Amino acid sequence: MTDNEMNNMEEDIIIFEDEDGNEYSYVVVDYMFYNGEEYALLTESDIEEDADEKGQECIICKVVADEEDGEETESFELVEDEELATRLVDIFNTKMQEEEEE
Repeated sequence: MTDNEMNNMEEDIIIFEDEDGNEYSYVVVDYMFYNGEEYALLTESDIEEDADEKGQECIICKVVADEEDGEETESFELVEDEELATRLVDIFNTKMQEEEEE
């Protein structure tokens, strides 16, 4: 198995569906806890090759743990509070910069 295949297996891919039935795939970049809640930073999984020039869309979701039929499941809720989302993006950016420096 190649490194690329292993990376794809390890990625958490989340698929959202809008009210029109269109599906959008996102990859979880990182998780973190903030004020007792778990959040995830997601990026588009279907990016164009020139995405570095245009930038890449990121979203922040709250991770909600549910229990269904005795099994624990997770769902992702988009953070709609712009102030909270901005604060979380700043924290994720700081965290990633620190990890890169190590």
